[in-house]
Amino acid sequence: MADENYWLEYSNLQKVKHDLIKNYLQGWFPKMSLGPTGSSRLLYVDTHAGRGRHMSGKLGSPLVALESLLTHTSRDKMLEGTEVRYYFIERNTDNFNALQGELKPVRLPSKVHASPLTGDFEQLFDKLLDDIDKNGSRLAPSFIFIDPFGFKLPGRILKRLLDFPKVELFINVIWRELDMAIRGAKKGTAKGMDKTLDMIFLGDSWREIEGDDADARAAQCAAIYPKITGARWGTHIRMLDKNRIRYFLIHLSNHDAGRDLMKNCIWNSCPDGGYYASKADNPDQQILIEPEPNLEPLREWIFEKLADRPRRWLSLLDDLREELWLQKHFNEQIRELRKLKRLDGDRASYSGPFAMKNNPLLRLTSRFQGRGLPPG
Repeated sequence: MADENYWLEYSNLQKVKHDLIKNYLQGWFPKMSLGPTGSSRLLYVDTHAGRGRHMSGKLGSPLVALESLLTHTSRDKMLEGTEVRYYFIERNTDNFNALQGELKPVRLPSKVHASPLTGDFEQLFDKLLDDIDKNGSRLAPSFIFIDPFGFKLPGRILKRLLDFPKVELFINVIWRELDMAIRGAKKGTAKGMDKTLDMIFLGDSWREIEGDDADARAAQCAAIYPKITGARWGTHIRMLDKNRIRYFLIHLSNHDAGRDLMKNCIWNSCPDGGYYASKADNPDQQILIEPEPNLEPLREWIFEKLADRPRRWLSLLDDLREELWLQKHFNEQIRELRKLKRLDGDRASYSGPFAMKNNPLLRLTSRFQGRGLPPG
């Protein structure tokens, strides 16, 4: 956006978005660069980079992404065998000039390159992907942040990018306008919108999004993205304005480690759970005591999983990846439930202490078997 009113504001939604980028990259960079499977080149792409800094002085996504690497405690070690290239795409002339001015004084190590590009991201990506196909080459491991002003994001580009095994996408889905477009197209009041939606969703799966609740419809929409792109995991967080979803951010990855890392990043930003952030929260407020999440639904999930038969600790953790809770939440609950004598480990199934690493066979204690869920 060239509108200065946008750049004058820096709300909690921008802060959460930037925190997710920063925290994810601080885990992604060492994961992708260190060890025997480390890559010699990594890419970060911001498709709608903007000015680079808000009027308040808060960093925009390009500088947040750069800072995530430049201030990383393992930066020098990571750069020993890895080159990192940043590409910042911005088509608005005023924004592009401001971005260049922000990047100019930034001192970069020899193996870090930051290239602002002017132009339309769809055209640039189409050319890039066509050239890769023509040459029979592959795209280096990439984290691509797609933050468009509107909702008309072509699904074909997302799918082509995720066809590469080590590409991850972090997308801002402008839900309020997209939701209006879907409802208008289904009612026949938005002429021609069905063709646009077919382009976005690579077909008519958008017609499956229905219901009276915008929150539920947003969850249905988020569930479509992994299906149309072929991503193994889609992890989304809802961004609220006056208790209504303004947009949602969705991370698409083909790797279990990517799913786990993004879940951890979201919980760090929203420690009370729920996978949502509110614009009304003060981005500068220092939280002295973090709110505690309600983990009663996780207890119920554990009992439901163990109701039919005992399960190994690590087997349940694999299932947990599908859910919102973290491994630490699960482990805490297992230890607490054992202390309360609601479950135990089959002693013949493991040796050593009752712990995750020994992978005990977990089972409900006899007093709760066949009685449904025990009271909280």
